[in-house]
Amino acid sequence: MAFEIDLLPVGSEKKSGDCIAMRYGDLVNGKDKQTVIIVDGGYANTWKGTLKPHLKKYYNCEYDGKLHVDLVILSHPDGDHVSGLVEMAKDSEVEIGLVWMHKPWEELTPKWFKDGRITKESLKDRLGDAFEKAKELADMTNNVDLDCLTEGSYDFKDATFTILGPSEQFYKTCITNCEKTPTPSEDVDDMPQAQSSSGDMEYEPYVKGKIKWDDTENTSPINESSLVILFEYEGVKVLFTGDAGKDGLNRSIAYANETGIKLSDCTIIKMPHHGSRKNVNPDIMDAFIGSKKLYYSCASDDLGHHPSLRLINMLNEKGFRQLSTSGNILHWGKNAPDRGWTSAKVYDSFSKIEK
Repeated sequence: MAFEIDLLPVGSEKKSGDCIAMRYGDLVNGKDKQTVIIVDGGYANTWKGTLKPHLKKYYNCEYDGKLHVDLVILSHPDGDHVSGLVEMAKDSEVEIGLVWMHKPWEELTPKWFKDGRITKESLKDRLGDAFEKAKELADMTNNVDLDCLTEGSYDFKDATFTILGPSEQFYKTCITNCEKTPTPSEDVDDMPQAQSSSGDMEYEPYVKGKIKWDDTENTSPINESSLVILFEYEGVKVLFTGDAGKDGLNRSIAYANETGIKLSDCTIIKMPHHGSRKNVNPDIMDAFIGSKKLYYSCASDDLGHHPSLRLINMLNEKGFRQLSTSGNILHWGKNAPDRGWTSAKVYDSFSKIEK
């Protein structure tokens, strides 16, 4: 049995995104003897420009006149993750088996919001409009398995998916605090909001062992709502983090510790939010020491922001092996067909890091 994963190039001009394809099973005789999974779909043009050609060329999943995708996972409803999935669902040449995604227009009730005039139906309409692309994806597929979006382990076609987070309560807190929804009820916990970038970056010399970390920097509540999922198959372990931030990751690590799940031996960790330093800190990354590779999905012209130079250097000090898409396909396989590709370049430490 074999496995392969591809982080596809998404975005340009400092606009990164996520689109991940993977398959496992019998990859030689393929087609109906394998399982094909897509995690996030990038921007609208990612489907026809990148993902669809990739499936046709490499994944051998076309039969009965359609490209067959067994499972689609949407980590969270930001446009750089969901838009390409909408285009895929629109395509008459695609057959999607199952979709795992949150549906906030069905999951939230008026009690989560301050305005007492909000009714269940008006809230559903309002949230459906706020998360328009995600709702479009759900309406077009009609095969969303919401039971699989709570913490726990789930078997799927010989593999195991463990949802480490968010919990139902934390997920609803994130959505209620995000900028797309009405003012939260006073009973809902507050969450920090993301800080906007100040423009051009300034740099300072890198001194080994002296990297400081600003834990007042945070990602957005909608990013914190991202699914954090551990995939396991035939000794391969891949941790998907979407755009989860420090709060979501800490909660996911705590859940893993409580349930005896090891995170220090992952084959690949897909780093959150394209390598933003706002999403992790040194203590969080200590939980993953021993894992083999860290992968970044980022635009080719955004180095220093996505991924952060400060983050890269900190993680090099901890012994991680770091690679990124940066405009290319980032591929790894086990017993998979040889594509004749060369090894990806690993990030070395930089002499200067952003302030």
